[in-house]
Amino acid sequence: MRARPFPVVVALAAVTACGDPPPPTPDASLDAPRDSGSDARLCAMPGDCPCFTNYDCPVTHACVSQDPNGNSVSCIEGPRGAGLPGSPCTGEADCTSALCVDDSMGGMRCSDVCTSPSTCPAELPRCISIGGQGICARQP
Repeated sequence: MRARPFPVVVALAAVTACGDPPPPTPDASLDAPRDSGSDARLCAMPGDCPCFTNYDCPVTHACVSQDPNGNSVSCIEGPRGAGLPGSPCTGEADCTSALCVDDSMGGMRCSDVCTSPSTCPAELPRCISIGGQGICARQP
């Protein structure tokens, strides 16, 4: 008579299924697009990790322009700005997003990524596409 491994496999599967419950799945809607999965070790040198916003960088890094024209922008280890979308700024280092844009009053405001105008602050009420990424912008 041949041995039947099937009952053993089923029994092992049943015992395994009775173990500890799996860890909860993070809710991406709570922090998206925040906290890039980029590994900080991969961003050791300027230029290693190109970025558009701070959200493209590891949490220990900021998205910083390496030249005055903004042609070389990458994740650099260091602190991020604290300015929330709509708050005044003088440059990328002032904003949580690293996006500082012209406002309609001749100043500059921290912007943010967006998918629709409803996610933008009143000071930057439009969601426009730049390089395939939506950002909050002023009225024309």
